[in-house]
Amino acid sequence: MTVSGSDTPAPLITERLLLRPLTADDAGALLRFRGDPAATRYLSHGPLTPEQNSARLQQALSAAESSTAEWFYFGWAFELRATGDVVGDGRTWNTVEPPAPGRIPSWSASLGYVLHPEHQRLGLGREAAAALVQWLFDVRGSETLFAGVYEPNLPSRRLLEGLGFRKDRFFPFAEDTAGKQLPSWRYRLDRG
Repeated sequence: MTVSGSDTPAPLITERLLLRPLTADDAGALLRFRGDPAATRYLSHGPLTPEQNSARLQQALSAAESSTAEWFYFGWAFELRATGDVVGDGRTWNTVEPPAPGRIPSWSASLGYVLHPEHQRLGLGREAAAALVQWLFDVRGSETLFAGVYEPNLPSRRLLEGLGFRKDRFFPFAEDTAGKQLPSWRYRLDRG
């Protein structure tokens, strides 16, 4: 089944997680990790204030509503199925600007993810990322996936490599557009 336009994605269920589209009610849950210096160390932003977090969430919700059959951006809440607690979130998109300088074709897509530090190193990130990869290939019909990761973020690099992603392009710290002053890699996974 291929999605057309801005159809709201159906929730994805994994062994321990429910991945569902973000809603405005998720602001408080997202702030618990998006406002945490340990969780945002290797993200494209630093710890967010409540106002910054709400604005970022609203931007994601607006982008989802504006998605088309060709260009999309969807945010996902990662809920523990056992408790209903939101322990992370992810983004899937194929906008004209990937998470590194340059353009990607519409048949490509990108993904990003973050977990609350208390839920890292439990395999939940891999579980969530694998579900998003499958959704991008099977539902969105993407042919190539990209993910950006800062070079020192070894757990995320291992996660991507474990899913079959390979290094695609290196960006020295001088090209870091987020101001973290860190080198990064763009990873790539092709269908098939």
